[in-house]
Amino acid sequence: MFGSQPPPEDRERSLEQAAVQWTPQSFIMISVGLAMGAALVMAVVFPVLPAVLLAAAVAGSLPYFHIRRKVKRRLAALEEQLPEAIDLIGRAMRAGHPLSAGLKMASEETPEPLSGELRRVFEEQRFGMPFEDAILGMCDRVNLIDVRILVTAILVQRDVGGNLAEVLDKISYVIRQRFTIRRQLRVYTAQGRFSGIVLALLPIAVGSALFFINRPYMITLFFDPIARYFLILAVILQILGYFWIRKIVDIEI
Repeated sequence: MFGSQPPPEDRERSLEQAAVQWTPQSFIMISVGLAMGAALVMAVVFPVLPAVLLAAAVAGSLPYFHIRRKVKRRLAALEEQLPEAIDLIGRAMRAGHPLSAGLKMASEETPEPLSGELRRVFEEQRFGMPFEDAILGMCDRVNLIDVRILVTAILVQRDVGGNLAEVLDKISYVIRQRFTIRRQLRVYTAQGRFSGIVLALLPIAVGSALFFINRPYMITLFFDPIARYFLILAVILQILGYFWIRKIVDIEI
């Protein structure tokens, strides 16, 4: 879980999806630097090998989780903007405009980050790239099932024909319905998420209270050799339990 890094091709794609200025090399350097710094600090403050390794692993994983969080937020924004953009493309096609013009109009009317992706597709095909390659490139950059459905519908329509505007309306309707179901699921799983937060914070709160109430009793955890290992094991199990609960309540639609 901690300290693991994605493969080079996945790392480069994640940095592109997160819209950050980091290169894969700088990402690795930041991760290694944080891991070494945390290990040195822990070696001075709490010189126990498992604690040093745990601190290095957690600190080294911080850039990865930062990028993952930015990717998740950017994809969520893209998904929220997608139905409106599909509606704009459908209305443009009903008005007699070609698909490329509809993409251009949607890129001008839609806010970032979706406007940038649509603008890139339009610019790539305008400067000579085959339209199929340009739109499949957006599908690779934006790892959303809704985008894959949209791209598949467009490519199928270009091969076999049909009323693309009507297909786009149905895709937009399905995406909005998925949003509705997802919001309902968040309501149903709110208790599980709250339980995970409480279970993660409760040992910290109780341990802090006991430390201030009976400090000599709690000091044993930090200076007794066997107690140190139990403390480290408790931290690891607490982190695993929190992510386990998050995984259980995270239902994909």
